Amino acid sequence: MSGQEIMVLGFQASGKTTFAAALWHLVDSREINDTALVKGKHNGDFQYLERISAAWASGWVVGRTSSEEWRPIAINLRRLVPETDVRLSFVDIAGETVERTFVTREVDERVEPLIRDASGLLLFVSALRPQDDDSIVDLYLEFPDEAPPEPADEPAEAGSNAQGATASDETVPFKIEMTPHQVQLADLLDAFADDPLEMRPARIAVIISAWDRAHGASTPEAWLEDHMPLLSQYLATHDDEFETRIYGVSAQGGHVPSKDNPTEPSDRDELLKQPEASRRIRVVGHGAGRHDLTHPIAWLSGVES
Repeated sequence: MSGQEIMVLGFQASGKTTFAAALWHLVDSREINDTALVKGKHNGDFQYLERISAAWASGWVVGRTSSEEWRPIAINLRRLVPETDVRLSFVDIAGETVERTFVTREVDERVEPLIRDASGLLLFVSALRPQDDDSIVDLYLEFPDEAPPEPADEPAEAGSNAQGATASDETVPFKIEMTPHQVQLADLLDAFADDPLEMRPARIAVIISAWDRAHGASTPEAWLEDHMPLLSQYLATHDDEFETRIYGVSAQGGHVPSKDNPTEPSDRDELLKQPEASRRIRVVGHGAGRHDLTHPIAWLSGVES
């Protein structure tokens, strides 16, 4: 079996756990027969995968991993022609753990070997996340009445603006946690590549989750360019170090409710009309089959047909 250590990276609510749940159902149920990879031989305890997969198939929100949980996931996959085995091995790391790494500049010792040994990287971002990188120029274009007046001919007194307010009146304390996510992701990728971790994935597959909510986006590449231009540029300018692909993925196919709040407005009833849950999955990009979550993994592992 070829050992492929694929690391999964993403912040809170970026779709990592839902992807794992849908992937396990897809390969375990064999409802789709034209996926790039199929389920390989397994042994061991798969209660966690079965639990989140059951919640996913029933049309409920898959409970996100808490910061106290540390869930190792290993899914053996196989390419049939020519026969090749791939082991997708990663830990379902809580999004808070990733965000805390950016803030503290300290890496959990359990994460270190995953970073160091990663031959490929699944990088998750969510189309549901509000855009958090608007500049002050963007703000004034959208709300022109809020724009400051043109500077007067005579310079204003030091320490004040044209409206008579001092600079300190408008000072907002900076919190590092408020740094835009695309900045955090680009920074972490750069930091992980440096000594002592020296993460050197040959390939990075960006998964834009909740793709059904990426309204108006023509392609996953266009969405990333528009919503996360810094991250898009970072990936493009490092094409001499690693290859990048960007996929749009809707693992649920629509909005589903929490099991604790089943009456909230959702698409659950409509989704459950599909008798084969795997057909709720939507994948866009790079010739992937419409429901084929294994396609990015096959590419990362170098066994794409």
